[in-house]
Amino acid sequence: MNSDLKQASSEKFRRLEAGCRASGLSLTHQRRALLHCLAQRSDHPTADQLYDELKSDVGGLSRTTVYRILDTFVRVGLVSKISSPQAKARFDADMGRHHHIVCEQCGKVADLFDSDFNLRGLPENNSSGFTVHNYEITFNGLCPLCQKIGKENES
Repeated sequence: MNSDLKQASSEKFRRLEAGCRASGLSLTHQRRALLHCLAQRSDHPTADQLYDELKSDVGGLSRTTVYRILDTFVRVGLVSKISSPQAKARFDADMGRHHHIVCEQCGKVADLFDSDFNLRGLPENNSSGFTVHNYEITFNGLCPLCQKIGKENES
């Protein structure tokens, strides 16, 4: 990991830690390990991927604990839960306004930072009667690797 990525990861970790404290969450060993893991990643991991990465290093960590901690992080607004076509939840520690694009073939999720898709404000009156708190747009398509494989298969 280059120094810029390390610094960004450290800053994200400190921001997540501060968010835990501000929400009144104690920073248990398991929560701290999960925060650190999320801060280092930008690939929108599933709970199972996070568990697999941490299980050998974090004593007493179970798959259920990872799911429970992630649900808590989502509830207090530290991470967002991203829906995917495979119905596996993915998690994103970048809470800045951005959208996502999901590969229809391999399921890869990528960030899409394009302010053209941002609303100027949240809709207050709508036919559903819902009060809107947040939104994200998820685009579907093919990632560069799946596009390349598709073109190779056409040849």
